[in-house]
Amino acid sequence: MPTPRAYKDNILCIEGDFGDKTTESGIIIKSTIGKDEGIAPRWFKAFEVGPDIDWVKPGQWLYVEYGRWTEGFTVKDDRLEEGAKLWKVDPDACMMISDDDPTQNTTNIGSISSMKPDDI
Repeated sequence: MPTPRAYKDNILCIEGDFGDKTTESGIIIKSTIGKDEGIAPRWFKAFEVGPDIDWVKPGQWLYVEYGRWTEGFTVKDDRLEEGAKLWKVDPDACMMISDDDPTQNTTNIGSISSMKPDDI
């Protein structure tokens, strides 16, 4: 069975932060995909990292600029759960790295606008 491998400066990721969230208290927060507030960066977990990338390791989490990833695709691989998706992300669009899963305690709720008192 062929195994997906990242080459050169490619980064393959899993666990893209796209779905609904359920808080510890049971509140369901619906996904913002397909809405204006869904145009936001997303977290991905690095799965396979090409040899030209020396600043991230598999297992770390990457915060990627909006739209700078491929469409998710599935492949058969013993390292992945059945039906798990992979995404290729643009290394130049990675804004943050985390060793811990940042999606467990955060939710993308859209944008916040501010106004000055003189604007009212």
